[in-house]
Amino acid sequence: MADKIINITLKIWRQKNDKSKGKIETYKLNGVSQASSFLEMLDQLNEQLIAEKKDPVAFDHDCREGICGTCSLYINGRPHGPDTGITTCQLHMRMFNDGETIYIEPWRSAAFPIIKDLVVDR
Repeated sequence: MADKIINITLKIWRQKNDKSKGKIETYKLNGVSQASSFLEMLDQLNEQLIAEKKDPVAFDHDCREGICGTCSLYINGRPHGPDTGITTCQLHMRMFNDGETIYIEPWRSAAFPIIKDLVVDR
């Protein structure tokens, strides 16, 4: 059985550094495999942005196995996204539908100031 391919709209928090004001920016991403992980989808977006000569989205990741917790994001207003009991790197795109809009924001806390985009100072 072939992987289902979806097209999505991403609304992502972008912020140059801890001194600048951030804002949500919108990106269209086509051809996303629902078998891919959420972080692989962000990699795909960054490949697209680089090809367009645009600044890629900064985001934290390390193990990509659900062990370290550095990939923590708010996805559609929920820590780690719509699935439960997992970290962001364990979230797969099968949790999202074709044509869906996904909001991605950094893990906000006074103790974790934003460094750039989705990266916070832990």
